[in-house]
Amino acid sequence: MAGPVTLEELARHLGGRLEGDGRVEVVRVASPESCGPGAVCVCASAQALQVAAERKAAAVVVPEGLACNLPAVRVTDPRRALAALLELLGPRPHHPQGVHPAAVVHPTARLGPQVAVGAFAVVEEGATVGARTVLYPFAYVGPHASVGDDCVLYPHVVVGERVQVGNRVVLHAGCVLGSDGFGFVPGPPHHKIPQVGTVVVEDDVEIGAGTTVDRATLDATRIGAGTKIDNLVQVAHNVQIGRGCLIAAQCGIAGSAVLEDGVVLAGQVGVGDHVRIGRGAVVLAQSGVTKDVPAGATVYGHPAQPRQDELREQAARRQLPRLLERIRRLERLVAKEEDAGKGVG
Repeated sequence: MAGPVTLEELARHLGGRLEGDGRVEVVRVASPESCGPGAVCVCASAQALQVAAERKAAAVVVPEGLACNLPAVRVTDPRRALAALLELLGPRPHHPQGVHPAAVVHPTARLGPQVAVGAFAVVEEGATVGARTVLYPFAYVGPHASVGDDCVLYPHVVVGERVQVGNRVVLHAGCVLGSDGFGFVPGPPHHKIPQVGTVVVEDDVEIGAGTTVDRATLDATRIGAGTKIDNLVQVAHNVQIGRGCLIAAQCGIAGSAVLEDGVVLAGQVGVGDHVRIGRGAVVLAQSGVTKDVPAGATVYGHPAQPRQDELREQAARRQLPRLLERIRRLERLVAKEEDAGKGVG
């Protein structure tokens, strides 16, 4: 953890506006509920600010327009400020150092300068690991795979044979790149189609724990630069994901689907095979995408459709029990009238 930082220094670091005593020192970042002397916290609401004051926070970071009596730094984007604070004052990761004696590095593998390889990590024949990259214990880099500079591979990450990983990529525990695509000629017996392609992960990608990215049948499954993928996501063979996409947990993307740049998939979204989702589109949680989505659209539901259409249909469905009861009452009234009419006759 970094040493004490004055509020004046913090304001400069965040590009914010100082309010109050700039000599106040902070040593840690905390939530409003857990702050106290020496802590700085980000407060985006009056309620959070009141809690921080009650807990005697040393200083706060607040958005423009929020009244505040504590020493403060005003910023335009509190979430971005929180990220900067954690980078400055948060605990530093304890990465492995050097090549552990229990690591296995093939003689033909190439390690760049300052590479760290933890215990029981394996770097196979012909593989390349770039400068300052960290392989945690039990990480695996397969034959003729390449991992770029300044990457972090956490425990039990698998980078399969011939898979290419760019620079500044973070792969969290249990992530698998280059597992076989699910390709079979239906039987019986089912006949496996060899999956001989690869996976390409471009620069500045982060992939969450337990996520799997299948190799292509012939060419490459691709993850575009700057894309962030959460835990427990399945990316099938031949999928093409563009730059700067955000994919939340438990999504499944079927074979040969295309996500253009800037697409957002919320949690538990399913994307059908060969579907194309246009640039900047947003798919809301638990939706099933069965057909192409236009660029910039926000879709929801199963099958996914424009959000407002889905909400209107949901509202209509909630009326069904009452409508059904009204129909039954009307049916009973009609039946009584018919019976009465028959009796008169």
